[in-house]
Amino acid sequence: MSSSKIDKKRKRASDRHDRPSKKPALELQDLPPLSTSVVQDNSELAPVIVTTPGLNQPRDLRLKPYIKAREYSSFGRSANANSARNKGIAASEILLQSSEHPKLDFVGREAEDEVDSQLEHYVAVVDPEKKTWELIAVRKVTLRGSVRNLKPAEDEEESEDEDEEAKTIRSQRTELTNTFGTKQSRKAAQSIAENAQLSNAPAGVANAAESAILSSMPTEPNSDMASKAASLQAQVQATKPLPPANLSATHPSDVYPVETLVPNGLSTLRQLPGVQEWQDTVMSGQAVTTTSRYVARRIEAVVKSGNTTHVQILRFILLLLELTRSLRSGGRDPKSSGGPGSKRLPPREELRRILSSTGSSSFSKNRNADTSSSSSLVPDSIIDSIRRKFVPHGSHLTKNDITLLHTTICALSLHIPPQPNADGGGGNSPNELATDPSDLRDDLRLDNATTLQYFRELGCRVDKPRESEFAKWGVKGGKAEAASRRIVRLKLPVEFPKVSRGGRR
Repeated sequence: MSSSKIDKKRKRASDRHDRPSKKPALELQDLPPLSTSVVQDNSELAPVIVTTPGLNQPRDLRLKPYIKAREYSSFGRSANANSARNKGIAASEILLQSSEHPKLDFVGREAEDEVDSQLEHYVAVVDPEKKTWELIAVRKVTLRGSVRNLKPAEDEEESEDEDEEAKTIRSQRTELTNTFGTKQSRKAAQSIAENAQLSNAPAGVANAAESAILSSMPTEPNSDMASKAASLQAQVQATKPLPPANLSATHPSDVYPVETLVPNGLSTLRQLPGVQEWQDTVMSGQAVTTTSRYVARRIEAVVKSGNTTHVQILRFILLLLELTRSLRSGGRDPKSSGGPGSKRLPPREELRRILSSTGSSSFSKNRNADTSSSSSLVPDSIIDSIRRKFVPHGSHLTKNDITLLHTTICALSLHIPPQPNADGGGGNSPNELATDPSDLRDDLRLDNATTLQYFRELGCRVDKPRESEFAKWGVKGGKAEAASRRIVRLKLPVEFPKVSRGGRR
């Protein structure tokens, strides 16, 4: 039968703790009654209590102090404004630093927390003979250590450099293959190593085939590729139907000089008829009526500037625009056609009549009723020079010939400044030539993308008119209108469109 009494087991002696549960009372030294006083010292050079949490400070460690003015926060100023603590401690902050240890750097700082900033630390100095107890205000600094970044020894660097130089390209490639290669590539590398061991040649020596391949490779691949790309760019640029550019020019106006754009240069410009007629018409206060929007919007300002060369360039631009409009479709005859996009030139007498009647005004009509007089006709020398330059096939213009004609007109328009004056600057910056291509776009009957591409092929940069240029370009609608306008600028160095390498597959 079970007993009704519950037997309690006693704990074994081994289960009991040897440490007593109660802490022993500290034995206080018998001191006589002492008089307490606080030392009033406002010096910033106060004693320092250094705490080293988680760190064993060397006994012979010497710390170098640095003192600076303390930056008070709003909490610290309000808390310590009426405090009786040391004014030097309250107004300055100390930092202790030492680099004497071979591997550690020690830095000691005062606590910056709001709670610690309210605490004041004191050290008591007891003098049993005088029976005094003096309290001195001190600083509390927390000292922490950090491992110093050791610089590698010079002998280790030299040994590493020697090891890297000793490795050949073949050995580096073999290591990469053994580490990251597939099973087949590792097997191939192993067989190459075995063949090198079985052969009489030392490892790493190339055979005759490898030596021939290495000798044919360029010694400076980067510079060779850059020179090839530059030569390819020059070859492609030379084959384009564009006027030749002077890449050694020191000013944008010399990139496409008038002597290159106009056949026979300035002598052709001086022979152009109608220049004096335009000048007399504008000076008499009457308007010059032309078939070109580009010329009509600029003739008055150009004539009033007094620059005769610009007036002659405008007259030649009008001549080329009329030549462009006089072209007819190529027709069905394959002998007389120059391929897709080609156009035929009108007969010589009809072409002379078209080019000679390019401008009119009421002043010129009253002055000379005979419009077909010899003074108003374009000379044969000018017509022949234009045909030799832009119609090399004699009777028709190919697609490339038409592109050369259009790009020549675009290059000539860069010589007409937006605000013409006598010196030729006319509102252009000293380092650029700029124009608005919208009027030429309408005269040539092209879309906006094709016109801008012509100027890009000439090396121009296309952007919006700047806010400081609104008055110069006639922008009256503010930034909204400027966002839809485009200005072409020719600057140095000239940047042509890069040769396309094809899109990614």
